[in-house]
Amino acid sequence: MRRHLGLILVAALLTGACGGGSSPAGPTTPTTPGGSSGASATIMGSVQGPVANPMTAASPGAALTGVTVTVVGTAISSPSDAAGRFMLPNVPAGTVQLQFTGGGANATVTLGTVQSSQTVDVVVAISGATASVESDVRSGAGEAQLEGRVESLPPTTAALTFKAAGRTVKTDSSTRFLDGSQTRTFADLRIGMRVHAKGSLSGDTFTATVVELQNSNTTLPVEVNGTIDSLTGSAAAFQFKIGSRLIKGDANTAFFGDGDKPDTFADLKEGSRVEVKGEQRDGFVYATRIHINNPGDDGPGEDTSASIDGPLVSMSGTIPDLVLLVGTTTVRTSSGTEVKRRGDVQTLATIKIGQTLHVIGVRQADGSLVARRIEIDDDATGGEFEIEGSLGGLKGTCPSVQFGVNGFSITTGAATTFAGGACTSLKSGDKVTVKGTRQADGSVAATKVTRN
Repeated sequence: MRRHLGLILVAALLTGACGGGSSPAGPTTPTTPGGSSGASATIMGSVQGPVANPMTAASPGAALTGVTVTVVGTAISSPSDAAGRFMLPNVPAGTVQLQFTGGGANATVTLGTVQSSQTVDVVVAISGATASVESDVRSGAGEAQLEGRVESLPPTTAALTFKAAGRTVKTDSSTRFLDGSQTRTFADLRIGMRVHAKGSLSGDTFTATVVELQNSNTTLPVEVNGTIDSLTGSAAAFQFKIGSRLIKGDANTAFFGDGDKPDTFADLKEGSRVEVKGEQRDGFVYATRIHINNPGDDGPGEDTSASIDGPLVSMSGTIPDLVLLVGTTTVRTSSGTEVKRRGDVQTLATIKIGQTLHVIGVRQADGSLVARRIEIDDDATGGEFEIEGSLGGLKGTCPSVQFGVNGFSITTGAATTFAGGACTSLKSGDKVTVKGTRQADGSVAATKVTRN
C-alpha cells in the first residue's frame, strides 16, 4: 500500500497535493447539511485501477479519471482529477461509506470510525463493481495512524526505517512491534506485509510508537494494469512503469496476447496497455506474466476484449474447462482463467450457482466469452460460499469464534470442522480456506475451516 499526502493544510493541498501543480477537483457541495468544519473530517486520496491482491499491494496502479466520489447519505462529492486525486471536506464523523461512479466504476467502500477534525488520506483500487482500500493514513485528531503494505526495507531504506502507504516510517528502540498478543521486532517485517502503525505524522514521514503486524502472508500474487511508460532493456532484463509503479522482467517472464499468434518481449511498446501479474519485490514488481492488449491482433482495428456482469445461472463441465451461463452469456474457462473475490485470488472451485460475477475475457464469433478473469461480486443468501485468505480479528471461545477474511465476517460453531489444526490453534495472520453458507446479514456460517 502506499502513497500521497497525509495531514496538510487544505490550502497547501489545493496548491501542491498532486505534486505537479494540478490540484484535486473541489467537491460539488462545500458543507454537509447542518455540519460545520470544526465538527467534521476531511477525506482525500486517489482512485487507481485494479492493482494487486489487497494482501500484497504495495504501490498504486494507473490513476482513474472521470470517477465521482460521493459520501453516501450526503450531497458531498468530488470528481477525480488527472492524477486520480479527490478531496471531500466537511464529512460527518462516524462510519463513512464512499461511493465511486463513472469511468467504468460503480462500487463502494466503508471507512470505519472517522473522527471529527481528522484528515483521512486513502488510496482506493477500483475494478468495475469491486473496490478495496489499499492504504489509509489518518492524522489531526489524537494519535496519527497508518495502515498499508510494507514497500521497502533496509538497505533500501535507513536502519530501523521502512516504507508503507507511500510514507517513510521511522522506528527506534522504544517502538513496540506486535503480532496479536505476541511481541515482535523490526526484523520480523517483510516486503508485502500489511501493518497498522500508530504515532505521529510530519509531512510524508511517520514516526511510529506501535507497529501492528496484521498479516504475515506476503506471497500472494500482485497484479498491475495500465499503460506502459519508460520502457528500457532487452528480453533478458527489462523494466517499465505503469503510473508510478516500477515493473521489471527477464527471460523467465511469460507473454500473452489476445490474438492468434503468441506475444513476445518485442510486442511491448510505449503506450501499450498491459495486465501484469507478478511478485512484490523491494521497490518494484517482478513480472512473471504479462498480458498485452493488442486489438490489432485479431484484425485491423478489431478489439475482441469484453466484460459482462450477471448472476451465474448454470454451470457444466469439469475444472478447468467449465461452461458457465452468466445472465444470458455463455462463458468458458480454462487453466489460464483467474478467479478473485474482493481482490483475493481464488480457484475455479470457488464459483457457485447464484453468485453475481464480473467476467473479463475475449468475445468469440458466437457471442460467448473465453474468460481471462472472473471476479465474484456477491453470493446468494443461503448459497455455498468459499474463500481463501488471511484471518484477522479473531475473538470468541472455541468452537464458537468469529474472525474476518478479506472483509467477510466468519462465524464457527459446534458443527464446524477444522483441518490443519484445531480451533484453538487459530491465530490472526493465519492463511485459511473457509467453506460455509452465506447468511442474510452478509456473514458466513462456516462448515469447514482449513488452516493452510
